[in-house]
Amino acid sequence: MTRPRYEFNPIKLVFEQVKRPWKRQLLSILGFFSVAVVSSVLVISLAYTFLDSPKEKKLKEELAEMELRYRDLDERTRLLDATLNDLKQRDLNIYRVIFEAEPIPSVQDKSKDQISAYSYLAKYKYGTLMATTTLKIDALSKQLVAQSKSYDELTQHIRNKNALLEAIPAIQPMALSGRRRGELVSGFGYRMDPIYKTVKFHDGLDFTAPIQTPIYATGTGKVAELVRMDRGYGNYIILNHGYGYQTLYAHLARFEVKTGQKVKRGQIIGRLGNTGKSSGPHLHYEVIKNGRKMNPVYFIFNDLSPAQHQELIAKASSANQSLD
Repeated sequence: MTRPRYEFNPIKLVFEQVKRPWKRQLLSILGFFSVAVVSSVLVISLAYTFLDSPKEKKLKEELAEMELRYRDLDERTRLLDATLNDLKQRDLNIYRVIFEAEPIPSVQDKSKDQISAYSYLAKYKYGTLMATTTLKIDALSKQLVAQSKSYDELTQHIRNKNALLEAIPAIQPMALSGRRRGELVSGFGYRMDPIYKTVKFHDGLDFTAPIQTPIYATGTGKVAELVRMDRGYGNYIILNHGYGYQTLYAHLARFEVKTGQKVKRGQIIGRLGNTGKSSGPHLHYEVIKNGRKMNPVYFIFNDLSPAQHQELIAKASSANQSLD
């Protein structure tokens, strides 16, 4: 209840109580409440602008967690894509070459057409990340379906070609680990000749190792040739594996097999040397298919993991100097 207000009456020389009209009192009350309401709204607005409510804090934490998970998913998708591409390259460059199968139809990249399907995500803070990750997953799904069909087809070829699998030169010609391990130093392609210092085509792979290191047959077959020379390949062996495949092992110190002898994959056929045109102890190894020399690195897949095989391919691709 408001306190009474008094004013001095100079005529009567007394203080008289001032009685305000009820309308004025009502306006005063309404004005007070209006100021209070406006002040409250301003305080609340400022609080919500600069301070997060518990609900907003929780939502922001969830958004941060979602971003982290999407980025992790994006990285995992990238790794899966790299693994799938490795399988695809093996399929095209090894398995289908081996089984003489037609290449699988390529999966068309429709990412530009599909991006419009995720345009609604653009309005979100992490919309671009969500859209690109979703597109990658869609593309991986299609590639996996195509690759699955390819391997189903290859499985049928395998059932019909067990003997071929034994004959394919599919392992390393020497151990690349252990005490007497070898090391790939030069690959297939144009390389610098160590003697004439000119660039010429190198038909195989060069492996260095200590002299007398065992050399293994990379596929089941028969000894077609044993040749001893003091030039060129030096002492070398040619194995005939059938199905159009041959392998050549050059610069050997000695032979461990005879002409016409049948050999199994992994059997020791000779010892590493430095014979013929050679700038140091090493093995020169070739794979020949129907008279055509192939890149042997794509056939060394049976005893390597995908990561090791990729490392071997990278090393073989280095432009350097051959040893013969």
